[in-house]
Amino acid sequence: MRYTQGQVRDLLSIPIETFRTWREVIPALAEHRGHGPTFLPGDVVALAVMTHIIRALGVRVSTVREQLGDLFESCKNLSWLALEPCFAVVGPTSGRLVLVGELDRAVLDSGAFVVPCRPIVTRLRTQLLEAQPETVQGQLHFPPQAVAATGR
Repeated sequence: MRYTQGQVRDLLSIPIETFRTWREVIPALAEHRGHGPTFLPGDVVALAVMTHIIRALGVRVSTVREQLGDLFESCKNLSWLALEPCFAVVGPTSGRLVLVGELDRAVLDSGAFVVPCRPIVTRLRTQLLEAQPETVQGQLHFPPQAVAATGR
């Protein structure tokens, strides 16, 4: 499944001006230009991690732009199911995905931002399911009638 820029901005509550600025600063987002750019599920999770690091932790996007590029590359072709057991680790020199069992002392000693992907994926799924309109079949305006078959 692919998501439009508008869907991604709505899911992550990102104003259009902010998104434009991020696209100028982060090369991985600059790739999504042109008429009707779309984002893969991994891109959406990477953007959600980026949004969390910037908003909740108060980090400037320009400070971690290279590391976020690495993170986008790591997430690019992965499904939400594959991303769910991972942690996004944005360190001083790189950004990457680490599985739960691989999150070791060396990763934590390097002074990195560690963001679990499971709550992000759960929130995104919930928001998308809530956004789905209820489709109830409407009433027929004319009652059904039997049509006689003509012999040929």
